[in-house]
Amino acid sequence: MSTAGLTHSQVAVMLIDGALAHIAGNVQGKMPIKPEPVADIDRAAVGLKQGGQTLLYRVAKDGVFIDLNGAQATVWFVEADFDRALAALDASLKKLRTKQVSDQALETPKQRRRVYQVEFSGGRVALVDVEYAERGARQQRFYVQITAVARK
Repeated sequence: MSTAGLTHSQVAVMLIDGALAHIAGNVQGKMPIKPEPVADIDRAAVGLKQGGQTLLYRVAKDGVFIDLNGAQATVWFVEADFDRALAALDASLKKLRTKQVSDQALETPKQRRRVYQVEFSGGRVALVDVEYAERGARQQRFYVQITAVARK
């Protein structure tokens, strides 16, 4: 399948939207790119916990990764259009019942963390933890953990 002119940030937001739709119980459609599995040894090399499944959605010569492990999905990419990813995610989250919980600087210069809470019916909630780089950051990455939570 072709990337059809998609950017890293667009693919990342599609994957995050898919993870949120899964938590909400209303997954629709398919990704326009066929994923490539990532080997367990490569998963371990980037510090991922055992037991999950990691896929690469190739965009240009690299791509966007998603790791699925229990109630958590992690989506990330480096460089590319990292500086557009937060705005794209914000626009997508505004379509849902979302509350921004925090936005704070991390210890690494020009790195920040923003946390959102997304409410779904049936007591289902998603926590969306975004680590993003500001313009001019040394480490240019976009990293998001989506965690499914059930309210009682």
